[in-house]
Amino acid sequence: MKYIASCALVLALGLFFVPQAPAFAAQHIVIDTDVGINNVYGNSPNPDGTKEPTEPTAAGNSVTVNSGGWVRSSGPYDGDVYGGYAVSTSGTATATGNSVTVNGGTVEEYVYGGYAYSQYGNATATGNSVTINGGTVGGDYVYGGNASSGSGTGTATGNTVTINGGVVENIVRGGYAEGYEGFAAGNRVTISGGTVKGKWMFDINLGVVGGWSYSGLYDSMFTATATATGNSVNISGGEITGYIIGGFAGRNVGQQVSLTATHNTVTISGSPNLSGSTLYGGYAGYYEYSYDPDDDGDAFTGNTLNVWNYSGSSVTGIENFQFYNFALPAWAADGYVPTLTATDTAVDFTGPGSASSSVSGVGFMGGGRVQQAGERFALLEGNLNGTIANNNQTVTGSKGAALVYDIEVRQSGESITATILDGPRANPQAKALSEGFLGGAALVTQGGDFAAGAGMSNAVSAAAGGESVIAGFGALSGGSMRLNSGSHVDMRSVSLAVGLASGWDFAAGRSAFGAFFEYGSGSYDTYNSFSNAASVRGRGDSYYLGGGILGRMDFMDTGPGHFYAEGSFRAGRLHNSYSSSDLRDGTGRKAGFDSSSNYYGFHLGAGYMWDIDDKASLDVYGKYFWTRQGGDSVTLSTGDPVTFNDAYSSRLRFGSRFTYAVSESARAYIGAAYEHEFDGRARASAYGYSIDVPSLRGGTGIGEIGLTVKPSEGLPLYLDLGVQGYTGKREGVTGSLQISFEF
Repeated sequence: MKYIASCALVLALGLFFVPQAPAFAAQHIVIDTDVGINNVYGNSPNPDGTKEPTEPTAAGNSVTVNSGGWVRSSGPYDGDVYGGYAVSTSGTATATGNSVTVNGGTVEEYVYGGYAYSQYGNATATGNSVTINGGTVGGDYVYGGNASSGSGTGTATGNTVTINGGVVENIVRGGYAEGYEGFAAGNRVTISGGTVKGKWMFDINLGVVGGWSYSGLYDSMFTATATATGNSVNISGGEITGYIIGGFAGRNVGQQVSLTATHNTVTISGSPNLSGSTLYGGYAGYYEYSYDPDDDGDAFTGNTLNVWNYSGSSVTGIENFQFYNFALPAWAADGYVPTLTATDTAVDFTGPGSASSSVSGVGFMGGGRVQQAGERFALLEGNLNGTIANNNQTVTGSKGAALVYDIEVRQSGESITATILDGPRANPQAKALSEGFLGGAALVTQGGDFAAGAGMSNAVSAAAGGESVIAGFGALSGGSMRLNSGSHVDMRSVSLAVGLASGWDFAAGRSAFGAFFEYGSGSYDTYNSFSNAASVRGRGDSYYLGGGILGRMDFMDTGPGHFYAEGSFRAGRLHNSYSSSDLRDGTGRKAGFDSSSNYYGFHLGAGYMWDIDDKASLDVYGKYFWTRQGGDSVTLSTGDPVTFNDAYSSRLRFGSRFTYAVSESARAYIGAAYEHEFDGRARASAYGYSIDVPSLRGGTGIGEIGLTVKPSEGLPLYLDLGVQGYTGKREGVTGSLQISFEF
C-alpha cells in the first residue's frame, strides 16, 4: 500500500509540474495604412500581424482592412491576409472561427478567413469567414476556410464568404479541403453586391464555388476520395463572371479518386448580372490539364437550383442540378415571361445512368396579386438537353406560406412552363397561425380567471377589516397549461394582479369593491398535425397589460349561511409574437407575425357560503366569464396578408370549495369545478380565403387545494398558497400566491 501511495503521489506531482501548452488569446488586427510587402496574420506573434505564426491551432482571430489599408505583393508569397493561420509538420492543424473583413483598401493577393496546413497530418478549417464590403482583392482566391494536408485528410466545414460590395479580381471559394482525401461540407458563399471577375484555369472560367474538395493522391495503387456535399452559393446582387458551382470535387490526372459533389445548392434571387456565368450544382473533374464536370463521379444527385423572385440577367448555361425550384414574383400574371434564360451552352437535365432533373417546386412570393386557375407562366428557356422527370405532371405550388395550388409542369420545345390547374385555397398548415393567435388570446382568458378567483378572494379578504380600512392586495400565479384545440398549445405563463380594496356595511350585508392593475406574460409552443400535409410546430411569446374593477356583495345570513354575488370588469392590450420553422414559403422563409390588439371582458358570479360549524364551511358557486380579444390584420414575414377575427371566450363554471380552520391563524381548502367553453375559436383568413379554425370549445375539470395563513396576530397580513389542476380542454397545473395587507 505504501508503494502504491508513493507512486500516486509521484504521478500527481509529475502531472502538476509537467509544462502545459500555452494558451493563446485571440488577436484582432486592423489595417488602415500601407503595411508594405508582407503577409498579414490575425494570430501573428507581431503586433502588426506581419510575422508568420508557427502554432498548430488558430481560433477566434480577426483581421480588418479599412479604406487606406494596403497589403502589397512582390511575388507569390507576399500580399496575403489570413484571419487565422495554423501550421503543423506531422500533427493536426486546426483553424476555427477566424475572420477577415475588407471594408476598403487593397489586398493584392489571397484572402483566407482561416487557413490550416499540415505536411503529414490532418488539417481542419471550421467556421471561418470572410466579409467583403468594399475595396479590392487581387489574388487568385478568396477562401472562407482552407484546410490543406500533404498526405493526410483535409476537412473544411461551415466556412463562409459574404460579399456586399467591392471587387474580387479572381475566384471565391467558401471552403476548400485538400489532402490525400478532401472533404468540404456545409460551406457557403453569399453575394448581394460587388464584382467577382473570376479566372480561367486550364479550360474553364471559375467564378464562385461554395465548397471545393481535392484529393492530391499521387500513388495510383490506392484509391482516395474527394467529397463536396451540402455546400451552397446564394446570389442576390452584384456582377459575377465565370462558373458558379455549388460543390466541386477534383483530383489529379490518372489517379484513382472517388469524386462526389452532391446535395449542394445554388440560389439566385434579386437582380444580379450573371450574363457571363454558367450554373453548376456539382462539378467533378481533373485538377490539371483538363476538367470534366462528370468525370469519374457523381456531380448530380441532390443538387438543387433555386430561382427565387429573380429579375436578373440571363446565364450562359445550367448543368448538374437534379432539382429545380421556382418562386415567381408576387405580381406575376398570366403570360409571365421566362424567369430564367440560358443563352449559350445547354441546360442539361441528364444525370448519371437514367437519372434526370425534376421541377420540384413552383410558387409565388407572398403579397401582391393572387394568381388564379388557368394562368400560365414561363419558368425556363434555353437549349434544353434531355427531358425533366416530371414532365406533364402536377406539383403542389404555394403563394407565400398561406395559399396552395395544383400546378402542371410541362416541357415543350425549348421551354419549361407552369400552369395553375386548381386553386388557390388556404394552406392547411396555415392553421398553425391561428393556433398562435389563440395562444395569445388564451393568456388573456387565464388572466380573467385569475382576477375573478385569486384577485376577488384577496380583495374580499383585504376589505374585511371595516369601513375605514383601505387594503392593498396582490396575487401572483404561474404554471404550465396544455390547450387542446384539435391540435394543442403548450403554455407557460405568469400572471400578476395588484390593487386596492375597501368594504362597506349595508342593511342587506357587506360589500367589497376594488380596483386593480394586471400583467401577464407567457411563452407557448403550438403543435399541429395534418392528414394531407407535414406536421407544423411553432413558438410564440405574448404579454398583456391592463386593469380593472371588481366587487362583491355578501348578503345577511339565510339559514346556515349566506348568499353572495360578485362581478369584475377588465380591459387592456395584448402583444403576441409567433413564428414557425415548419411553415415556410417557397424560398424557405419561415412564417411569423407580430400582433397587438385590445381586450376586454367581465365575469358574473353567485354562490352560497354554508357555515357547517365553527371551523368548516362550504362554498357552492356558479360563474360566467366573457372575454373579447380584438382581431388584427398582419403581414407575415413571408409577405402574406392575414386577418385574425375577434376571438371570444364564453365560459360557464360550477363548483364548490370546502374550507377548514386548522388553527386560529391557518385555514386549508380543497375544491372542484366543471367549466364549459361555448366559443374559444380563432378565426382567420389569408387573402380572403378562410383558414382552418382551432377551437377550445368543450369541458374542463378543475381541482384546487391550498392554505391561507396569517403569519402574525399583530400584523394585518394574509397569505394564500394554492395549487390548481386542470383536465379536459385545458390540462395542466398552476400555482398561486396571494397577499393582502391592511393600511
